[in-house]
Amino acid sequence: MTMPDMAAAMVAVAVAVWIVIESRRWPAPDFVGGPAVVPLLVAAVLLVCAGLLLRTALMGRSAVVEEPLQATQFRRIAIMVAATAAYAAVLEKVGFLPATILYLAVFTAVLGLRDWRMLIGYSVLLPAAFYLLFAVALKVPLPPAQWPL
Repeated sequence: MTMPDMAAAMVAVAVAVWIVIESRRWPAPDFVGGPAVVPLLVAAVLLVCAGLLLRTALMGRSAVVEEPLQATQFRRIAIMVAATAAYAAVLEKVGFLPATILYLAVFTAVLGLRDWRMLIGYSVLLPAAFYLLFAVALKVPLPPAQWPL
């Protein structure tokens, strides 16, 4: 059994329990569903994954890290963390589409996607699809662009 996997499973259980507690505080609407449905589903999936991870750790079948992270991998992780923080910081000001397109372009380039046609297609088409699904079809408001910046 490996301690890191057991610790990760326990953290996941704690997060799932916190999600359940917090989502139960939300008002329940008269119709089926409501705002707590998605968080409760996420908590359920998280609990199942934590259980599987804990079982794997207890059975001694945890994955072994073959080699430690290299300096270049730490740099990539730092860029991804910084890009995610910048995305969160500018999302409301810049708007969903421009911020997400730029974020996905940076993120996929850092992950190693080098074909510019794929990078641009992925960075533009995925946010456009999400925009059409949420803003247009489901009428979920997404952060609009606030121009001029």
